[in-house]
Amino acid sequence: MKKLKTISPMTKILFLVSLLVLLLWVIPTMVSFYKKEKTYNSKVQKLTVLDKREGTRVEAKAFHVGMFKKDAERYFSSVEVNSIDNNAYAVEIVMEKSQISTFNAFLKKISLEYLIGIEDNLIFKDVNDSMSVKMVLEPY
Repeated sequence: MKKLKTISPMTKILFLVSLLVLLLWVIPTMVSFYKKEKTYNSKVQKLTVLDKREGTRVEAKAFHVGMFKKDAERYFSSVEVNSIDNNAYAVEIVMEKSQISTFNAFLKKISLEYLIGIEDNLIFKDVNDSMSVKMVLEPY
């Protein structure tokens, strides 16, 4: 107790300030970090489960027009990919109306297969016995 009385007031104030900083900034920051880390690990685990369930790979390939077109032509009768401004691609897929479930599965897997995202809305157009879908893809 006598040692506490002999410490200068400035040292006591600095000690209190550092204690306040510890309690009000460092500890909440650490708690927030560990919560975010737990959330991140949970999302990685969910993606791994989705990867196994859908039969795809989590490691996506870089987008290449030729490879994308070749992969899409395996499922659909006609695929056109045209480059537009700002490193984006206009894609038009023509398919039979009965292939809508295949198209839905293709859309689910597209961002797992390639490093791309779908911009704007999908535009569906009914053409006789087939359906045309237009979309804009933007590589990451």
